[in-house]
Amino acid sequence: MGSQSGRQKAKLFQRSSVFVDRTNLAVRLCVSKARLALLIATQISSAHKNGPVGHFLFLAVRSDTLRKIALVGSGWLGSALAESWQTQGRPFWVSARSQDKLNLWQQRGIKACQLNLDGGEIAPECFSGVDTIVVTVPPGRGSEAGDYCQKLEPLAKSAKAAGVTRVLFTSASSVYGSGKGRVTESSQVDDGPRAMRLLQIEQMFAHYFGDGFCCLRLSGLVGGERHPGRFMAGKLDVNGGRDPVNLVHQRDVVSAINALLDAQLECWNNVYNLCAPHHPTRQHYYQYTAERLALVKPEFVDAFDNPRWVDGSKITRVLPWQYHYSDLYQLPELIR
Repeated sequence: MGSQSGRQKAKLFQRSSVFVDRTNLAVRLCVSKARLALLIATQISSAHKNGPVGHFLFLAVRSDTLRKIALVGSGWLGSALAESWQTQGRPFWVSARSQDKLNLWQQRGIKACQLNLDGGEIAPECFSGVDTIVVTVPPGRGSEAGDYCQKLEPLAKSAKAAGVTRVLFTSASSVYGSGKGRVTESSQVDDGPRAMRLLQIEQMFAHYFGDGFCCLRLSGLVGGERHPGRFMAGKLDVNGGRDPVNLVHQRDVVSAINALLDAQLECWNNVYNLCAPHHPTRQHYYQYTAERLALVKPEFVDAFDNPRWVDGSKITRVLPWQYHYSDLYQLPELIR
C-alpha cells in the first residue's frame, strides 16, 4: 500500500501542471540545504571556538557559488547591485550603452562591456565565461516600450548560445493591474499593454532558460534619492487615500538578488514578489514622508480606489532571507 502511494506521488510530481507540488519541493530542498550549511558552520565553529560563525557560514553557503555574472541594465538598481558585488568580490561585468558610460564604470574599478540592445543580434562571445545574467532594464514608457521584447530576445539567444545557465529578470508587481485584496504570485495578471509587455518578457526568458530562469516582481522602489516624500508632495485631490502602500527598499532588492545568486537551482524557476510586509494607508504615509522633507503635504480623497496589497512573503519561505526594511516608517531616509 505504501509503495502504491509512493508511485502515485511520483506521478503527481511528474505532471508539470501541478505547480504547487513543485514549489513545495523547492521550498523543502532550499531550506534543507540552508540548514545543512548552518549545521556545517556550527560544527566548524565548535572546533574553532574563537572563530566567527558568520565567516564559516559564508564559506559553507557560497564556496562553490561565486558564478561570473553579467549585469544588463546599470541604472538606479543596477548601479546599487554593481557596488554590492564589487564590495563582495563577486566576478562580474556591467553593460554600458555608450563609451562615456563605459569609461565611467572603468574609472570606478568595475569591468564594463559595451552592449547595445538596439543593434539587433548580439555576438555570443559577449557572454563568454558568464554563468548568470541579471537583467534590470526597465521597459520605459510610450512608444519606446513597444519593442521591449524585441530588444531583449537577441540577448537571450546570444546568452543561451554562449552557455549561460541562469537569468534573473526584474519585472514589476504592476503586472497585477487593478486586482483588489491580497495579491500573490498566482494572482491573475492585468491585460493592459504595460503588464502584457512585462509578461511577454518573463515568458520569453522562461522559454529560453527553463529551470534556470527567475523573475522578481518588484513593488514601488524607494531608497537613496527615491525618497517617498517626493512621490506625492504638493498634489491635491489624490484618489485612494485609504489604499495600502506597496513599496520595497533598494537595499532589500539588492539583498534578495544576492540571496538568489547564492541559492541552489531548485530555488529558481520561480516568480517572487518583492514588497515590504508593511502596508500603511497612502494618505498617512505620503503625508508623513512629505513632512519629513518639509514639503507641502499631499491632499487625498479619503476613500478606497485600488485597495490591494502585494504579498511578498513567498521568497522568505523559500530562502533563508528576510526583509530588513519591513517597517516603512523606519527607512534610513526617514530617520536621518
